[in-house]
Amino acid sequence: MTSKYPDTFVKIIKEHKLKGGVLLQCFPGQGLVGRMAGMHLIDYFDVKESAKIFSSYFPHLVIFQGNLGKLIHAELYAIEDSNPPILVLTGESQPQEGPDGMFRVINATLDLAQDWGIETVIAIGGFRPADVKTTPDTTAFAFTEDDAQSIKDWGIKLFTEGRVSGAVGVLTALAAERGMKSFGLMGKVNLSDNNSMSFGVDPNAAKNVLKAIMKMTGIKLDLSKMDKMIKEIEQTEASAMKVMDDMRKTGPGKKDAKSFMI
Repeated sequence: MTSKYPDTFVKIIKEHKLKGGVLLQCFPGQGLVGRMAGMHLIDYFDVKESAKIFSSYFPHLVIFQGNLGKLIHAELYAIEDSNPPILVLTGESQPQEGPDGMFRVINATLDLAQDWGIETVIAIGGFRPADVKTTPDTTAFAFTEDDAQSIKDWGIKLFTEGRVSGAVGVLTALAAERGMKSFGLMGKVNLSDNNSMSFGVDPNAAKNVLKAIMKMTGIKLDLSKMDKMIKEIEQTEASAMKVMDDMRKTGPGKKDAKSFMI
């Protein structure tokens, strides 16, 4: 492992040359938009982990998926077969916000990305609008007038007023200060009008973000697997909602009351 920043370590599994490539930040956040988009890309291109970033600024947890455990960390996946090449940054958690942690993890990521030839950063997140009906499905922001014009040329709504917190804001701002082309891309999360999205995830927003990524990068993606996932999530969560509705209608202490485990 290499260490340039206190309490943050980079473990390179495989070196890559990604000249002119794009770093896509896909940490979990509002509606899990970034996480789902990133996992779709990793699955679609069938790539293995290229590097890990460990830091005391991630939650102090070991998680188990199957027989083996792993400490929560950031994961980097290099996609060399796309044009341009893509480097996906994801993980089970964003670095925790604080005076040092977010900056250290993100600077370690940007150092590695630039060493591998990355020139552009797109950070993906979700947002909950004040008015769902009138707000576009995606919005994006930039740090130079030329990049802001590019967003308009892609037909994406330019974000011009407000605040962006977390890794989406910090990563894009630090990348811009390094002279990289830098964009934030946010998908509209709609968790109120659709009962099947009431459990905190919105795969439709992730799909809309991936459509925007195709416009911004020129890469081609088949989103049929995303459509299948959307349908499966809707069916699963609709079933769970029906169970809870049945529980409310039956109520405790009635003769025909049923027992449910969710």
